[in-house]
Formats: sequence, C-alpha cells, structure tokens
Amino acid sequence: MRRIALLLLIGLFAVPAAPAATTPLQLTYLDIGSQSQAKLLAADGAGNLFVVSTVVLPSGRPQIGVIKTDPRGNALASFYFGGSSVTFPDTPSGAAVDPQGNIVIVGTTESPDFPLVSPLFSRTTALAGFVVKIDSALQHIIFSTRLGGSMGGGVNQGGTSVNAAAVDESGNIYVTGTTSATDFPVTAGAFQVEPPQNSPFGTAAYAFLTEISAAGDRAIYSTYFGGSNTNCSGGSGCIGAFGATSGTAIATLSGGAAVIAGNTTATNLPVTPGALGEQCSCGATSQAGFVAEFAPGGAKLQWSTYVPLVEIQPPYHSDISILSMTVDAAGNVIIGGAAPPGFPVTSGALQPAYPGGNPFVAPPYAGFLAKLDPSGAQYVFSTYLGGDVSFPPGSANGVKSVAVDAQNGVWATGGSLVSELPLPTGTPGIGQSYVVGLSADGTTLTNSFTAPTAAAGQAIAVTAQGAVAALGSAGSLLIGIPSQGPSLVGVVNSAAFQVRGRVAPYELISLYGIGLRPALPLLGGQVVNGALTTSLGGVQVTFDGIAAPLLFAGPTQINAIVPSSVAGHDSTEVEIVTPGGTSGPVTLFLAPSQPEVFSTAPGLGSSVKAAIAVNQDGTPNSAAHPAAPGSIVTVWATGGGLPDASESDGEIVGSGLASPLLPVAILASPNEADGTLQSLEVLYAGDAPGMVAGVLQVNFRLPEQIQPGTTQLPCALEIGGAISEQFGIYVRP
Repeated sequence: MRRIALLLLIGLFAVPAAPAATTPLQLTYLDIGSQSQAKLLAADGAGNLFVVSTVVLPSGRPQIGVIKTDPRGNALASFYFGGSSVTFPDTPSGAAVDPQGNIVIVGTTESPDFPLVSPLFSRTTALAGFVVKIDSALQHIIFSTRLGGSMGGGVNQGGTSVNAAAVDESGNIYVTGTTSATDFPVTAGAFQVEPPQNSPFGTAAYAFLTEISAAGDRAIYSTYFGGSNTNCSGGSGCIGAFGATSGTAIATLSGGAAVIAGNTTATNLPVTPGALGEQCSCGATSQAGFVAEFAPGGAKLQWSTYVPLVEIQPPYHSDISILSMTVDAAGNVIIGGAAPPGFPVTSGALQPAYPGGNPFVAPPYAGFLAKLDPSGAQYVFSTYLGGDVSFPPGSANGVKSVAVDAQNGVWATGGSLVSELPLPTGTPGIGQSYVVGLSADGTTLTNSFTAPTAAAGQAIAVTAQGAVAALGSAGSLLIGIPSQGPSLVGVVNSAAFQVRGRVAPYELISLYGIGLRPALPLLGGQVVNGALTTSLGGVQVTFDGIAAPLLFAGPTQINAIVPSSVAGHDSTEVEIVTPGGTSGPVTLFLAPSQPEVFSTAPGLGSSVKAAIAVNQDGTPNSAAHPAAPGSIVTVWATGGGLPDASESDGEIVGSGLASPLLPVAILASPNEADGTLQSLEVLYAGDAPGMVAGVLQVNFRLPEQIQPGTTQLPCALEIGGAISEQFGIYVRP
C-alpha cells in the first residue's frame, strides 16, 4: 500500500513542462478570506485597482468586500457592506470607477436590511437590483439604492437584477440587467416605456438601460429593452414559454451614448435594418446574443443587432452567452463569451474552427471573441478562443472578460483547456486560466500566458498607464510590470486543482510560473541525511527568508514544503531564488490547516474528482475495483498543519509517526436524497510511513448503508474546521 501511494505521489510531483518564455508579471494575493470569491476588477485614473468579492465574515454573515490596491497590487484600503440574507446572499455583478476615483458597485439583493443611503428608488420586490457608490478611500457609502419594480407575475415574480455598470466622463452612472417588473421605473420619452407583455403562461423578462446622475439623486433616463415573443413548438412545451432578455455588459461612448449587450430568447427584439443579425437563432430553450447602442438621453436606438449562430448543430446546445463587452476609441464594440459550433468566424480568424468540447454540457463550452464595427452592421473580426473547461466546477469558462488598450489592442481572460487555445509553440501550459492580447484586427496574438485554475480568468482591466491586470477568483492579481527574474503566477496545494492565497505549516505546495529555472534537466527531490534538501539546481524557495525543502524543480513548476517556522504568523513572504534572478516577493496568508486529498480529475459526466485511494484488499480504488460498503479505504492528503510531535522540515518519516494537532474527520453524504453529512469512522490519521513529513495517510471506514445506485461516494476531509474540496471513493452499487 505504501509503495502504491509513493509512486502515485511522485507522479504528481514530477510534472514536465514546456520551455519557458519571458513574460514579466507581478503576482499578488489579496486577503479576501477562506470562503470568499473575487468577482470584479476596476481601475481608477491613477492606475489603482479595486477588487470586489463575495466574502463570509467570521460570524458566518455573507458580505460584499472591496479592496483597493496600488498599481502593483499592494492593498491600501478595504470596505464591507451588504444585508444579512444567508439563503440568497447579496451578489455583486458589475463595477466601475468614476473620474473622482469613487467606485460604483451593482448587483442583486434579497436582503430586507440591505444598506440604503439616500435611496433613489424605494418600492421594489424582494428580489431587486442595487447600485452602491463608495468613496475613493473606501471609508463610507456615498449613496445606495435598490433598483426594480414592485409588481410582476409569472415565474419571475417581478424580480430585477443589475448585471453591469459603466460611468461616463461626467460621473453619471449607467446600468443594465434584467427585470420582469411591470412597473420598472422607466422615464417619460424613453425608447421603450411599455412594461413587458405577459403571455398566458408566464411573464416576459426584459433588459433595461438606466442612467443615474453622479450624485445619485435622479434618474436621467430609464428604458426597457426586449420582446415578449419566443419560438415555441406548442402544446405543453409552451407552458412558461416567453421571451427573456438580459443585459450582461455595458459601456459608454463620448457624449453620453451607451452600448448594452447580453442574451435573449425573444424573437421580436427591436433590431434595426441592416444590422449584423436581423433574425435570431433562438427560442424558448435556446438563446442568442444581442448588442444595442442608444443615443444620449435614451430616447433613440442608434442600432441593435442579434448575435446569432450561422447554423445549429445537434446534439450541441444552441445557446450563445455574451459574458463581457467593451468599446475601443473608434467606437468598435468588442464582445466575448461562449458559444457552440455554428458561431460565425471571419476570414483569417485566429481560431477559425470550433476547438472542441463536450456536446452535452450547458451552458456553452467554447470561447469566442468578436469586434463589431461602430454601426453594428458587420464584424471587424470574429474568432473562437479556447475550448471546454468542465472541471473544477464553477471555474471560468469561455471568454469571461475583455478590455482594450490605448493602441486598440484587445485583451481577454477566461478559462480553457490549454490544448484548445491558439497559443504560440513553446508557450508554457501552466493551467486552465489564460490571459491573451490580440492585435486590433484580431488576427494575431501579441501576448499570451496560462495560469493555474482560479489564478486568472475572472476579470481583466487595462489602466490609463497601460498596465494590464487580470483577476482570479481566489483573490489573485496578475499584473504586467517590467521586472527581472522569474515570474510566479500561482500557488496551489499540491493535492488541489485551484490556487489559493492561504497555506499551512508543513503543507506540500506547487508554485507555478514562467522562467523558474533553466529548462533541463527536470530535477526531483534529493534526500540528504534523512531529509529533503532546500536547493535543486541552484533554485531555492524562501518563506520569510527561510529556505523550504524542495520536491521538484522545473521551468514552470516548483514543489516545496511550507516550513514549520511560519506557524503562528498571519502571513509569510515567499520568493523564488534562481541563478537568473529572484522573483518579486509574494505574500501568502497563513491558516492553521488547509487540507486537500490527492486526487485525479473526474471523468466525463462527473463533477467530483476521484481520490488516489487503496481498498482494504490492497487494490487501487477505481471504477473497475470499487470498495465494498463498510470496508476500510486509505487516502493521502496534505495541509494538515502542525503535528503533535516534533518533526524537522523535509524529514522522511520513519517509525515515529505523528498526527495533526487539530482534530481530523471524514465527511460523506451516503444518502444524496437528504444531503445529510455523516462523519465516518477514522481509524488512523497521521504521517505516511516512508514519505516526507507533511503527507498524511488517512484510513477510514465507509458507511454500511449507501444509497442504492451510488457508484462514487462524495467525501471531504476536515481538519480543525477547514474542509477540503470534495473527493470521490468508488463504491459497489
């Protein structure tokens, strides 16, 4: 059993990598908390950055957090706000910074006690949008209002969500989203003042465009945008069928014009003659994209177009999802998102063919990037960009965010299998998050790199000074800053699949980057006097100046063990020292434990990774060799924190076995019907004999009764209150 585990773990440690390229990057982890997710990124005129996250306070109360950083990602200030709803926490979905450096955050709330300051609108349903403006120093809310209507019917109950925000040169605020409220606050003379027309089977949902004054004291204009009709085959399939339109992105043009983009199932949007797409390939169960430009004042539609498929190719889902949009200095509109086969691409496209993916996965599964001319009549360019990401669940997929620079170059970030990206030969395939820069005509890549999952892919911004910053959901910022030496792009628990900005003493971690050491040879850990050395090929990783034991060193990956000396600290400063230079220091935050179980990615149709495990009879746990209910299985993990006996950093464990100081539990849900978590019997949890200190072996007994038909039991490892990602144990049905 020990030999099997050792071979499996060595396989995880020694990951060959492609030759490194020189891309100067500064990695920063922001302290957003262990149960938090970074969502939004915006920049002010001085190059400072604002990161907006969903957070959970130590009390368990969900909040929205904002962190302001300097241009290098160093935190300057933070602010938290929100209501108390736990069942449906407040959700931020858009952010923009005004000329004075104040930040506007929009989203959706169901909290009855959402903080309101001089609210512009008061009568809304329980589900409403919100618009919040916070001062540049992140000290107080300047104004805060709910946005929506108080009446509606059908399945949507009149609810409203605000999905995106933009600010013009005067500081006026523009927002878009979706509403089914029949009394949404539209203004007289707006483009579409009539409320949604309800069908007998439901309520239409419309997009909207609302401009609010910089002071937040009046609605300059507000209009619906949408249609109530949709394609429907008739009969019971039409129950609840109605047009639904949602604005997902917004941008402003000089003079007060505004562009919104989003998705729709409505077949009667008010598109303009000569538009790129006058008909939609959409219906009750499929959606097209749309883009619409409004003249200043919101009374006139300059142009409007569907973004449809050229053809629908069963069995693929026919949805297009526009996730992000911006405009360049010439008024061209750049959109990014996800689409199936059949998306139109232009001649000379960077990636002309559908890059592959799972045909049975929804939402869409391949990225796209397109630029429309200022009249919405034709594509300047249109291309696929990257393919499917189905694991980890919730990871960025498709083109999630776009931006433009002063030269009209296009930047995008999102998620894709590395093999499906149109990257130059030799680009290191570090992970499923990517950042790419394209020429203004979209035909060539000007810059590109990949990073581990959650290290980028969430949002991207180009500052007025020309710096490009990408945000990952783990609270990581990757900023293009001229520097010497290697570039670190992500830190991952060696048993996990996503980056985190927190580590624990004795945790085995993988550091990913560019130019970490010369390409050859790849070096595995070396044991001297019973412990791993702290240098491989002239490479060291230091924590507060203390060299860490090393397990592997390659050009894009170094595996190390967090030294015991960091215990009791709030944070630690990490640097990679190489013969070619030293990486910029990266601050990691400390946790008492950060457990993860060594696993493999799940197979098709599963969202649970399969643990590297051994059955009671000594066979590797697999679909072909499942464990019997009530039997004992063994898994291996890391991130358990301090042991209950003294162990040297990098020590190879012999006969004296230590266990984590913190309590250990295995949680499982043997009955998916009720979702109840059960704490399983743990027979042993401690050092893995013959392996390095920091690797834990956990032997536990499976439940005697498992829901019939279950072939993979989802489990989680809990150490001291910190819970791992789910892992699966194959069981006999």
